[in-house]
Amino acid sequence: MPAIKDEAITLKRLDYSETSQVLVFLTREHGCRRLIAKGIKRGTSKRFATGIDLLERGQVAFIAKFQSDASLGTLTEWQQLDAYMGLREDLQRLYGGQYAAEITTAMVEEADPDADLFDALRDLLGGLACGAEPLPLLVGYQCALLRSAGLWPDLSRCVMCGKPAPAGRAGFLAVHQGGLACRNCEPGIVDKRKVSGATLDALREARLTPATARDAFDLLNYTITHIIGRQPTLARFVLTGK
Repeated sequence: MPAIKDEAITLKRLDYSETSQVLVFLTREHGCRRLIAKGIKRGTSKRFATGIDLLERGQVAFIAKFQSDASLGTLTEWQQLDAYMGLREDLQRLYGGQYAAEITTAMVEEADPDADLFDALRDLLGGLACGAEPLPLLVGYQCALLRSAGLWPDLSRCVMCGKPAPAGRAGFLAVHQGGLACRNCEPGIVDKRKVSGATLDALREARLTPATARDAFDLLNYTITHIIGRQPTLARFVLTGK
């Protein structure tokens, strides 16, 4: 069976044995893939076992298990293209990259490709590695991930009564209802989050200030938390830097 070749970013590593690992990749053309890397931790007298690091981008070759899209494939080749070394020079930028990997692993279905999402993650890691401010980049990626999953909340109207949401006015985000709720409808919703008009406008227009970026990140992280059923581990480190 010929190997599948694609561009990939490493999202997660799990030890499988003393010499092998299971690696989770987001590939550009073949979606999220879980692959076993046999013997990747085994060194020799002439070669150190260098392994594959998290948040690397490279060319991957793998043998897929076509009996089931969820089956564990086998990694056959890896050629590093970018290690994003700038991420390792600043703790908050590293946390930002790890947060993106965590929510991607939690939300992307196995073998469900989205080239635009892959490009968004690649651009996020490149921007972080070059020293860009983390929060605006992360908000952009949260938006891309939610849209890719078909779970972007409707911020244009009240999803309960259909009343348009005017610019500059605060609202209530009701994740399980799929978007905003107006003042008349929100009393009947138990789980909701009040959002300022400035933050809503910033998300609608994709124009963030330092203040709205923090609030937007927190709001979209709240949305992702409800979708995946848990708070992403790295979220608080992104905001505090420690």
